[in-house]
Amino acid sequence: MIELGGFLGLAGLMIGLFAWLRQDVDGLRREVNVLRDEVGGLRGEVNELRGLRGEVNGLRGEVNELRGEIGELRERMARLEGLLEGLREAISGRHAA
Repeated sequence: MIELGGFLGLAGLMIGLFAWLRQDVDGLRREVNVLRDEVGGLRGEVNELRGLRGEVNGLRGEVNELRGEIGELRERMARLEGLLEGLREAISGRHAA
């Protein structure tokens, strides 16, 4: 009879241990799923940031082009000012001070 009680006690202990392990594994599985979802979200954000970086680089190129065009326009404007000054002198017949 003592052997049967020991066997039943051992069986109960094993069942309890497996139930505890199953709960622990289920909790771990839930945590892993949450982390996986967070990583997926972070990947999306990283891809979005990469896209924004590409757009910023494109805008930098456009800004550099605009700077070049502004420089050219300033040169043209200075040339036109010189031509207008020469025209004014030619029309008035006197030299600018």
